[in-house]
Amino acid sequence: MVLLIAAIPVLAMVGYRTLRDTTTGRRIDAQNDPKKTRYEANVLPTPVMLLVEMGTDNSLQGLTMLALGAGDTGGAVVFIPTGTVAPQADGTLATLSNTFGKGDFGGLEQATANLLKLSFDQVVVVTADQWQQFAAPVSPLSVDNPDRVAVSDARGRTTTVFPPGPLQLRADQIVTYMHARNQNESELAQLIRKQAVWSAWLSAIKASKSPGAVPGETKSGFGRYLLGLSKGAADITTLPVRAQAPGAINESYVTEPATVQALITRDVPLPTPAKMGDRVRVRLLSGTGPIGSPNTVAGEIVAAGGQITIIGNADRFDYTTTQIIYNGDQFAAAAQKLRDALGIGEVSSSPTPNDIEDVTVILGQDATARYGGNGG
Repeated sequence: MVLLIAAIPVLAMVGYRTLRDTTTGRRIDAQNDPKKTRYEANVLPTPVMLLVEMGTDNSLQGLTMLALGAGDTGGAVVFIPTGTVAPQADGTLATLSNTFGKGDFGGLEQATANLLKLSFDQVVVVTADQWQQFAAPVSPLSVDNPDRVAVSDARGRTTTVFPPGPLQLRADQIVTYMHARNQNESELAQLIRKQAVWSAWLSAIKASKSPGAVPGETKSGFGRYLLGLSKGAADITTLPVRAQAPGAINESYVTEPATVQALITRDVPLPTPAKMGDRVRVRLLSGTGPIGSPNTVAGEIVAAGGQITIIGNADRFDYTTTQIIYNGDQFAAAAQKLRDALGIGEVSSSPTPNDIEDVTVILGQDATARYGGNGG
């Protein structure tokens, strides 16, 4: 015990030195004033959750990406058609529903991450009973149903379950309404109804004066996302896809990478990579004055495949030209891609590589001229 107590100061010093001096040599000066040169801070990624919706027969009924805005206020709700073709862990292609099969949650998570080119903080599985429990405090939900929802019996006779027009959905009806599929109806048409439910649900939570509008824990998990999304503007949309064989009953869908990337850049401004090495780690510094909120520059970097891990101020504030410095020849192409995306700057290599970031971007006066402020 004496030896353990004596070792505590040593461990603290080792940890401190590890933060200041990386294993390959870059030294970070301790600077706590964001107005001064050499100030740096770690960037917290955008919180992202994958919601996996299960049917009463344990079938995969839906996939939804939830992302929170700054300060857990507002964000995005993106419905992902389960028929979407996505890269598997082994590089092959399959629809998300086929990837899941009869219960491969790990494979489903990785394939969805590969599709969106980001990773999830959490994956939450929601059953029909849990949907009812979550929605009960603010039900019934007022929904404008876009089309008739009907079921067919063995003789082919159809019965209307939900007529078109205004509906008041009880908590025990919500799952049935969201997961129901008309005969020959596409999954995209079904997702329009799901969008109506989420819009009504978040509005009801926001309007409620009850502290229990979101039941259970609201500091973490699904409850945190529900409460946060209801506090501000939420972008509720479906992942842009197109059917491989238009008109087919059981469609499979494909995406356009550029369109998906534009959506992710908008809704998840600070993503983490789907798997190690997918995104180049970027240290973003201001070389013209104290760093502000370089949202435009950050968006360009993310869209070009970057992950901003550190933000701060350069060693001086008189840079005229933006510097894009890569740490190792393996990142030369990525640095050039960032330069092309930004439309400004000079690319060079660092004589002292490090293990914290792959590329350092120091914004100069050319960035101010192009993007405004200290980089937009």
